Amino acid sequence: MPKTQRPLTVIFQEIHQGDQIAFNELFLLYYDRLLVFAIQYVKQEAFAEEITSELFVKLWLKRDRLLQVSNPEVYLYVAVKNAALNHLRSLKKHQVLTDEAERCAMESIPDGGDLVMERKELYDMLNRAVAALPEQRRIIFKLIKEDGLRCREVAQILDLSTRTVESQMYKAVKTLADQLAPYLGYHPQKQFSRKQVFSKLPLFIFF
Repeated sequence: MPKTQRPLTVIFQEIHQGDQIAFNELFLLYYDRLLVFAIQYVKQEAFAEEITSELFVKLWLKRDRLLQVSNPEVYLYVAVKNAALNHLRSLKKHQVLTDEAERCAMESIPDGGDLVMERKELYDMLNRAVAALPEQRRIIFKLIKEDGLRCREVAQILDLSTRTVESQMYKAVKTLADQLAPYLGYHPQKQFSRKQVFSKLPLFIFF
């Protein structure tokens, strides 16, 4: 989650009052995260940048409505998701360009027996495995493991039940564990219970 001592509700209240410093604070905290989230849908960074930038413009122009927002973080993610989906629907032909997983797969991994190279190789393998997950499952995994959101919050953002999010997250973790097990020499998921997997797996996935 973005590191800030100030609650988002307070920042929203200040923006509502026309405080540009609070607006800049929100922009610095969330622009990059929302951009990455938008890219998960539209695939192209240029479109994602347009969607994310437009959100902040509308946020400022319609700041008089911000006091009606009960959960600012969920509101931001949902707004980006809806804008991204509207963008996709407006395209007559929408062809997905080669994604990051395919580019990574074509890159050669430098040889090396030291720990740094091993970590890089594992990280590259993880990126390809995550990129290859089904779209909804990939988005859920990234929101929880990279953005630090809770299953309940992700469920609100994606308009799903919390149980569905938990199920998709578990399936994502299982898939990643299955694919990385041969490289690691052991299967992480088989060593822990379903509940423990959510907390244990990141210990070797993220560095």
